[in-house]
Amino acid sequence: MTQLLLLLACLIALGHATASISESDSNLSDPTVPTACQQACSELSSTFGPAFHWPHNDNFTIWDAKQQEAHPACRVEPSSAQDVASILDILVGHWCYFSVKGGGHSRNPEDSNSVGGVTVDLNRLSSVEVLLGGTKARIGGGATTLQVYRALEAHNLSFVGGRVGSVGMGGFTLGGGTSPFSNKYGWSLDNVYEYEAVLANGTITNASESHNSDLYFALRGGGNNFAIITAFTVRTFSQSPVFTSTTTYAANQSEQVLDRVYDLYTDKILTSDKEMGYDLYYTYSSESDRFILSGTQRYGKPIQNPSVFQAIDRIPTLSRSTNIGPMSQVVDGNEEMGTTRHLFATLTVAPSRSFLSQGLRVFEQEVEAIKTVAGLIPNFICYPLQRNALAAMKQRGGNALGIDQDEPLFLVLISTAWSNSTDDAAVNRMTANIIQRLSVAANDLGVASQYKYINYASAAQASTVFDGYGDENVHRLKIIQKAVDPHGVFTSQGLWHGFMKLL
Repeated sequence: MTQLLLLLACLIALGHATASISESDSNLSDPTVPTACQQACSELSSTFGPAFHWPHNDNFTIWDAKQQEAHPACRVEPSSAQDVASILDILVGHWCYFSVKGGGHSRNPEDSNSVGGVTVDLNRLSSVEVLLGGTKARIGGGATTLQVYRALEAHNLSFVGGRVGSVGMGGFTLGGGTSPFSNKYGWSLDNVYEYEAVLANGTITNASESHNSDLYFALRGGGNNFAIITAFTVRTFSQSPVFTSTTTYAANQSEQVLDRVYDLYTDKILTSDKEMGYDLYYTYSSESDRFILSGTQRYGKPIQNPSVFQAIDRIPTLSRSTNIGPMSQVVDGNEEMGTTRHLFATLTVAPSRSFLSQGLRVFEQEVEAIKTVAGLIPNFICYPLQRNALAAMKQRGGNALGIDQDEPLFLVLISTAWSNSTDDAAVNRMTANIIQRLSVAANDLGVASQYKYINYASAAQASTVFDGYGDENVHRLKIIQKAVDPHGVFTSQGLWHGFMKLL
């Protein structure tokens, strides 16, 4: 009996070993995977055990369908900065391509899911630790907006987080981070006291206003060009439930609505109410075959129908929904992951009432040409970069964005969702046409701005997105990049090709 049990145990162990070898061999024989990455994955597999995943047995989903379709050689989930350093040592040692996933809300393969390389998934780095009596928090680089809001609300606190719960802390903050709280506290990048960063050579360092100040400056807007950020120490503040209202309007009310929206964006008395925010949406609905103008009112206190919205509230609506609740409830949408394709593109303009009207007409005309695209949901979205947020950009040595003015700007996002890869070209063409025509309109009206919000930029805008930062800032960023990454690991010619590259 003892011999029989021993024989069975050996057979089971041999079966496990054979399965493991077969599993890895099937990936390592994939001709689309570079030899360097085959070797890196083998080393990562032996080092990280259950935190390592071969693609054919990996239960991995990511927001955008184009990224979901990407096929990495393998995926690894670090649990600490030390793990990230070890992973980088292996990847750089083998010179294997990689991508880093925080929340995974980018739109292109290689942004946060690698094609044939290694996907470094920071989802285990999602802890939230409240510090210094609730004035700061240390947040893991892989945390999502929803996770942070929930963790802080347990202490009646909040932070300068995003509008969508699945957005990751990393990309959101490194590119800027516009927030419902920005009119009061500024953008996310201006509310970070310290970054924990893993450099390309595996060094773990911290960057703040008083330590590694050049790197600190670069990380405030420079994107993924310098390091992998494993933790952010951010400002926190006491926060009660917030008021949110969503309204829709008939077509014959559009110009009247735009009048009041322009006031909310520019009037010094209205914008001096730092609790106030308003997002404008113009959306094509394939179900009703019509364009719908809508707005989202936000107010940072639990006040029903705040007086700052009094004028726009007088306009008759098609529908209105209101809510007072915590931010975690506001951002907790039910997004289906990995099934819908997305494209963002952006431009920025100085305030112009005429531009708003022209923008909606241009959007209508270009969408009409492709409205038979399956699953098409295009949006023209606009909200301001407010005076208070602009003032915050001058704190702690300033950020890298190069925005040096006191008067507000309008951020425009063309955001489109659709279903099938066969329609990619049509959506890309529509989006490019809209941006080109809006840029012409802005120039004609004398309100054009070079600044483009990097987190909303399309891949087609990648070559120009840093132009808006200004020559001086771009020169400084390039010097910092070469100092912290002399071998160019984070450049377009290095190992992480995704997102917007400085070099």
